[in-house]
Amino acid sequence: MIITFLLQAIASYIAIMAFLIVLNIQKQMLVPSACVGMITWLIYFFLKEPTNTVLATFIAAVIGSSISQIVSIKLRTPTIVFAIAILSPLVPGYLSYRTTTLFVNGNYSQAIISATLVIILALAVSIGMASGAIVLRIYRYMKKQRRYKLKG
Repeated sequence: MIITFLLQAIASYIAIMAFLIVLNIQKQMLVPSACVGMITWLIYFFLKEPTNTVLATFIAAVIGSSISQIVSIKLRTPTIVFAIAILSPLVPGYLSYRTTTLFVNGNYSQAIISATLVIILALAVSIGMASGAIVLRIYRYMKKQRRYKLKG
């Protein structure tokens, strides 16, 4: 279990770092972005077994988006830098490729099923990313209201 965890962490960090380098992310933001992406992947990886792929993707996107919002504020960097690192492990790239292959080979029934899953996962990622930002805004609002009540 620990070896699997370490291998997943190292492999995801290297893959996300390579993806960020290809996209020409600022050098000083590579390590924090790759760490946020790695955390997001590990959340997805551990939630995939007890739940399902869609729910694990959604929860990882929500948590990753919240973390990216916080880190971007702390490092005074646009959130998009960290959002790219979150999206890279969650986007269903292989599944999209497989769907295209199924269509090309004429296996339409399997292709439709696969395409439906791709669409559901894409929606889970996008809704999760938006929800993470909303969760953080609600937290800030509640914190501000609590501070206001204590002063008043």
